[in-house]
Amino acid sequence: MEAPASRSSDANLANPSLRGPGRLTRQHFALYRGYLDGVSETQLHTSYGDASADVRTTRRLIDALRDTLSVLARRARDTEAAHLLRLRPGSIPLFDPPPAAAAPTLDDFRENIDPDGVYGESELLALYEEAYPPQSSPALDRRATRNARLRRRQAEALARMEASLAQDPRPDHPVDGWFEPAVTARLASAGLTTLADVVELIERRGHRWHTAVPRLGPKGAQRIVGWLQLHGQALGHALSQRALLPRRQWRAEDLSTSHTQPIEKSVALAIAPLEALRVPAALDGSKGSNRRNAEVAFSTDIRAIFAWLDARSSSVHTRRAYRREAERLLLWALVEKGKPLSSLDDGDCGEYINAFLADPTPRQRWVAAQRGERCLPSWRPFAGPLSDRSRETARSILSALCEWLVEAGYLGVNPFAGLSRVAAPPVFDSVTRTLDVEQWSVVLRSVERADYSFAEHRDRLALVLAYATGLRRAELAAATTCALSVGRLSGIDRPVWRLAVGQGRGSARTVLLPPAVVEALCENLKLRGLPAPLDCAEGTPILAQARGGQPVTPDGVGKIFKNVFANAAALVESRTPGGGRHLKRASTHWLRHTHSTHALGHGADLREVSAGLGHADLSTTSLYLKSEDAGRFLGVETLIRSASMTRKITDPT
Repeated sequence: MEAPASRSSDANLANPSLRGPGRLTRQHFALYRGYLDGVSETQLHTSYGDASADVRTTRRLIDALRDTLSVLARRARDTEAAHLLRLRPGSIPLFDPPPAAAAPTLDDFRENIDPDGVYGESELLALYEEAYPPQSSPALDRRATRNARLRRRQAEALARMEASLAQDPRPDHPVDGWFEPAVTARLASAGLTTLADVVELIERRGHRWHTAVPRLGPKGAQRIVGWLQLHGQALGHALSQRALLPRRQWRAEDLSTSHTQPIEKSVALAIAPLEALRVPAALDGSKGSNRRNAEVAFSTDIRAIFAWLDARSSSVHTRRAYRREAERLLLWALVEKGKPLSSLDDGDCGEYINAFLADPTPRQRWVAAQRGERCLPSWRPFAGPLSDRSRETARSILSALCEWLVEAGYLGVNPFAGLSRVAAPPVFDSVTRTLDVEQWSVVLRSVERADYSFAEHRDRLALVLAYATGLRRAELAAATTCALSVGRLSGIDRPVWRLAVGQGRGSARTVLLPPAVVEALCENLKLRGLPAPLDCAEGTPILAQARGGQPVTPDGVGKIFKNVFANAAALVESRTPGGGRHLKRASTHWLRHTHSTHALGHGADLREVSAGLGHADLSTTSLYLKSEDAGRFLGVETLIRSASMTRKITDPT
């Protein structure tokens, strides 16, 4: 029997809009079998069709399958199959006799029909059989037997066709023939010629893999992914959760499956993140030469590191920095020195800080070619050599780690204790990373518009919120309307708005919102079609993305301010060439410095500013008092309003 031509077409039932399939898969036969069994087209579309199309696409595919199977059956000289597979479901229904009414006894029938005894016995019996005919008869039996036989022969004909025609995709199959021509052309333009190429790209790039394929959007990509999942067994590969889910939805168990092979044959261990690292018993630290107490609660180096992170990292930012340094040291000890972390001595630690961190080699093993997620096999612990300041930070963190492990009874001595500083701590200069009054006015004017789009208004809200509160970018991203409250403040005759900050670095605290910020927030919520701040649903972000209303990420906040400062710098450069250099260097944290310096210069209490910033020590906040020009700064509310102009907010659509 001839197989169908493998012209470019859509064998995927999730995209059945073409005139005919080029490859027949088992899913095609499942669809047609359901059709012959009398399943409704609506149900078939629900089970096999494209969710983005209507039932007509599935109806057209059924018609195309009927024609294709009939033609192929004739080519194979299977006349019976050619005839039976063209029969529509209603032409040979399974015969079900009509349900019989409950027949009374003959005596009851006589009592109801002939109470006066008019009919004879034979006449009454004829009337009874006419009213209650027998459930079976030779004619009914012949009809039911014929239909059942035809249905059985039809099912056998379809099974014969499936056995000889159905194809399962293989990794080495070209994409041509499995996807529709338009999709095939887009995949080919990205260099994806086989199904294996598509799978490899998805696993490597993650759920946004389609951005590497010209003119392939999320919906088209989802149909391809759905098809690959449907044929996962035939392809011998099940797409991982990391390839299907956004990064924020990854689970710890998903990370461990990516790092199973060593980076080089000469390296016994794979370079992997801490949560995915698999260490043999001989190197796990349970018998390290610097171990003191074998009965401590955490018996291995990895468990000890996690115990330290749980005890000493008060925020996600601190934990990330601490984990990074501990992870690097542990990997270096295992891979380069062939010993557990609990066996390192002061010589090893000096080599690590002074030599290795200054030039992590071999680069293929330790340095990432490009930024990669922790779950990907291409992940590496370094982006390049560390500066003196970064090496000093690493020394300080690792010394604190080992000191804590000594106090906990895990290590005998702290091998970092005798190491000298790599670099002197930097002297903080608030002036070089702060905006003065004139610069702040320029920045504020650069975001003012007569007519606002949503994104423009959101960027202005982010700017005045950051300036008025001094929040970090992660705190700005996490701020929601349910953290807002209204109360009274001594000496102020109007309601005072507060924002609770309980996430990120530092202890939980509240910051005050000036009326100008509250007004901007109310305007922004109105643009989003939302009620007043206190009436919004729980979890409503204060800073939202233009599409979908999802919270802006911390990186997104950073990009907003980089764009704001770049525009402000361009505005200054247009008037005074070279005058925008300072603004070009500005970042989100500069607004935190500017808030602090301006507030203290306007007479705010040092302790109040320190509490609002979330500083653990007043000495940190006092660094902002060194500006000689602090006395000329105005209040926060005045500075926000001073550069404002009359404006009109417009819907972005």
